[in-house]
Amino acid sequence: MEFKRGQIYRFNLEPARGSEQQGVARPCVVLSLTPFNKQFRTVGIVPLSSSAKAYEPVSVDTPSAGDGSVALVYQYRTADKTRAGKYMGELSPTDLARLESALRQYLGL
Repeated sequence: MEFKRGQIYRFNLEPARGSEQQGVARPCVVLSLTPFNKQFRTVGIVPLSSSAKAYEPVSVDTPSAGDGSVALVYQYRTADKTRAGKYMGELSPTDLARLESALRQYLGL
């Protein structure tokens, strides 16, 4: 499976601890750079939610991922590629740019 920045896959985020986002089939956006995704066994992901509210920069509306979809920027993490399941699509360039900007703000970059 080739992981590209901006693609959406279902990821198994279990077992979760404390306040980590959980779910055995949680949709997540791949944010790590495509060349690194080819080299490493992990990818950087941001979980998506359909029940959260958008409060930039910690969470961002991502309509191209589905109606009411919000990227949970504050839950950014790396995940082993074996946790990935079904490919679901990809973010629009506009949504991806907004997500990247929010992550930079959140991380103070």
